[in-house]
Amino acid sequence: MSCLKSKKPGIPEPVRKAVELSGLNKAELLTPMVLYQAAKDSLKLKSLYYLIANMGGHYEITWQIQDSTGKAYSFPINDYPDYKTLKKHLRLLREKVGELKVVHDSIFLDVKTVKANLLTQNIDTAFKYWQHPVYKQHIYSFDDFCNFILPYRVANEKAEPFRSYLMAKYGESIFSVFNDTKIDLISLVGRIHQVVTGDVGYDKRYELHYNYPTLSETANTHRGNFRDIAIYEVKAFRSFGVASTMDYCPWFADSSDGYFWPVVLMPNHHFIPVFYPGISADNLTTPGKLPKVYRRKYSDDSTSLFRLKKIKEHTPAFLGQFNYDDVTDEYVETAVVSVSLTDTARYAYLAVFNNGRWHPVQWSLAGNKTKTKFVKMGVDIVYLPMIVRKEQTIAAGLPFLLQKDGNTTVLNGKTDTKRVQANLIETATRQALRPNKKYFLYQWKNSGWEVTRLLTANSKGNISVALKPQTLYLLSKENRADRFSDERPFIIRNGKIVFY
Repeated sequence: MSCLKSKKPGIPEPVRKAVELSGLNKAELLTPMVLYQAAKDSLKLKSLYYLIANMGGHYEITWQIQDSTGKAYSFPINDYPDYKTLKKHLRLLREKVGELKVVHDSIFLDVKTVKANLLTQNIDTAFKYWQHPVYKQHIYSFDDFCNFILPYRVANEKAEPFRSYLMAKYGESIFSVFNDTKIDLISLVGRIHQVVTGDVGYDKRYELHYNYPTLSETANTHRGNFRDIAIYEVKAFRSFGVASTMDYCPWFADSSDGYFWPVVLMPNHHFIPVFYPGISADNLTTPGKLPKVYRRKYSDDSTSLFRLKKIKEHTPAFLGQFNYDDVTDEYVETAVVSVSLTDTARYAYLAVFNNGRWHPVQWSLAGNKTKTKFVKMGVDIVYLPMIVRKEQTIAAGLPFLLQKDGNTTVLNGKTDTKRVQANLIETATRQALRPNKKYFLYQWKNSGWEVTRLLTANSKGNISVALKPQTLYLLSKENRADRFSDERPFIIRNGKIVFY
């Protein structure tokens, strides 16, 4: 939904609907309207209408890590010297209490919690650099301003004022290197990026810290995961009048975790990515890494899974919880894939293997049919069709390789092709096996991992075994699939082991 431009008197219908949902918070939404109407400031009033009309899809969420009994556990980051120690603690805890899961603790709907002073302060400070930009020419339309400068939040973090704080914190450092009163936009973007990432650094421990930090928490710790740093930097860009939002790949297809990064809107109306130092665009866009890339947006989208699903209907993380645009084809080659399902539901999903589990990355309106299509899928990637049943994602088809040419190879383990003798290596590190160590060779069969062989490496760390083509394997030291961590699945392709 673009900025509301209705010339009719009174409050636009989408705004009225949002106000009706606000309950006891109604006065907090109406007060700024009275203020801007009295001041006869039509642009600020339209900006306010935009924020409120699209507010229904926004909220703050907090998370807990719980065991099967509902007992919650906390893991203060500073209690652990490094990521390896923290992850070991979690592994030992799982062995003691069983499976741990991340569940939402509290949800605070913006229409019921956002206050008038946050809205007016956000709008007034956002206008400062949009109407009087520090870069050489005014390049952003009012729609651009509403969509990518005006919003008071980036994701599902706490809604709080940020512009004045970040302008005061970084303004002197940013502008001290420029001699001209008007700055080239690219130079300004580069300088903001340099200053912010010089102040807030990536710390892998925070990948296991699921709650969103507040602005002051990020500023004070000077650390965060890629998601939190991206949110912080997007807010810095917006504070100085640069149109920005966040792109992200929720789960990589060839390794663990995912990646989040800011993008900036340029005069040609294309977004440019702003990667964290050390992250290479060439590496990130290597075929086989990015199954999907999404772009967070503030505007409502009636075609999104977030809007189509029933309110209490469970959907996988990242797919049905908020509004976004699918921008995968801006980064990598993609294909449309038709998938046969062995089980049915209203929605079907395609998942990639990451952190020892299958994680859905794309959805399709399957309509309880046994065949459906998925669009804009990254290629040279192994996918697994899935559905949701009783709030659990389960396999609903066989894994398949989506090849670079858009064709698929179903990994059903059924082939008349001769087995290939292969030397196994550690699937997580791609290094030689540990001498005299036992390993479990798993094969994906029907709907889960099954142990096919118990193998022991020789004194030189070697294991040679005959493997079937068109079969998905995984090698692990763990004797249970629910204990997988960084292991990667692999297939035999052109006579060689290829990891995915």
